[in-house]
Amino acid sequence: MKKSLQIQIGERIKDILVEKGLKQQELADSAGMTKSYLSRIIHGTENVTVQTIEALQRALKESIIQIGDN
Repeated sequence: MKKSLQIQIGERIKDILVEKGLKQQELADSAGMTKSYLSRIIHGTENVTVQTIEALQRALKESIIQIGDN
């Protein structure tokens, strides 16, 4: 069974956090959101907006999702 996009995004964020040795609170602060909101995103229970994904990508300095040929 294929994982939902919400779960895939959360797993990708978690993987990047581990790779970079960052804590959820650090990312939440950098992205301008609460830790509890970020936690819900990571666990795949929050339906994120494009703006939220952009904020997380800026804070992480890394892509969370790829769209098209970019």
